[in-house]
Amino acid sequence: MKITSDPANLRDVRKKIESFAQSIGMAREMSDELGLALNEAMANVIRHGYDGAKDRPIVVSAERGDGELHLSIRDWAKPFDPATVKPKDHGRLSPGGVGMLCIQTFMDEVKFERLADGMLLKMTKKLAKHDKR
Repeated sequence: MKITSDPANLRDVRKKIESFAQSIGMAREMSDELGLALNEAMANVIRHGYDGAKDRPIVVSAERGDGELHLSIRDWAKPFDPATVKPKDHGRLSPGGVGMLCIQTFMDEVKFERLADGMLLKMTKKLAKHDKR
């Protein structure tokens, strides 16, 4: 899916990806977690990468792997180094800064690739129920 960085687009992308996840056998609770992680990742691109601009490109893709769902988010925003994000204390959450916590908690694998002209985030979630928390 190709969208612009308008926050109004997030819900539609999230719902389409959650629906796709359920269509390939992911349980509803897990697809909701996947959707939340996806939403937070896209919101971070918009807020931090594009500084709130509503007209910049974002490409989201999803595909089924062997017992997994692979998501990618490609942007052309300023580079991001996930190592610079301080981990949030699970017991002291406050508004803002919980996007990375959601992504790390709900996804099984997360990889950030710095590209010459932006970023590529790859996330994987297993289709079968498990508890990594």
